[in-house]
Amino acid sequence: MSSSRLARKRSPRQTWLGRRGTRDARSACMRSLSIAALVASLAVFGMRGDAAPLATDRYGHMHMLFEKTWFGIDVARVDVWFDQATRDRFRELAAGQRYSDQVAERIARTALQAQDVDVRVEFLRDVSIREFYDAARDNLVRARNAGYISKDTFAIAWRGVQTDFAPLAKRGLEEGDRLIYRARVDSLQTIVMSGNRVLLDVTSHDLGARRSMIASYFAPRSDFRKGLIKSLF
Repeated sequence: MSSSRLARKRSPRQTWLGRRGTRDARSACMRSLSIAALVASLAVFGMRGDAAPLATDRYGHMHMLFEKTWFGIDVARVDVWFDQATRDRFRELAAGQRYSDQVAERIARTALQAQDVDVRVEFLRDVSIREFYDAARDNLVRARNAGYISKDTFAIAWRGVQTDFAPLAKRGLEEGDRLIYRARVDSLQTIVMSGNRVLLDVTSHDLGARRSMIASYFAPRSDFRKGLIKSLF
């Protein structure tokens, strides 16, 4: 018997079940896609350490691996997320362009004006508090020398770093620890986590502290500027 005749003998119930099965399969597929999208978004938020609606695409998320130049030792993974308006400005500056010092400066200045910025540093080896202080101060000095922050702001920010991280003076920062900064319009929250344990959680409403943190990552010759900005290209 031909396939066409078999098709004609299929019962209405069989046909209805086939259509329902197709609809069920499509529905299940859509549910799976929705769940997958939700899981992906939660993974990004968990990685960032915050559920704020910041941009997570190519131009809204900078990232780099920081290593000691002389020995090539991996020290930390650094991720930075920006609000969507800043992301759009980065796209205008970087799309279709090649990395250059001139473009990098425009991007860095744009980062300084961002409304919301999240920074996440995951340490890949133990770092003493002295090493951390030295690196933080060096990057703040570079921000001051570039005119990103004033001398007074530098002095206040440097004292703030020493005060905020004083509870970790003996322990330092260990492999796997995560340092998280959440810069909002009128505040800067600083968090250090070891696994699920919060070691440090300090919030400052000093706008100089907020600007200084961002500037320390994007000032010329800082440890992070070139690697982060190059990730946009």
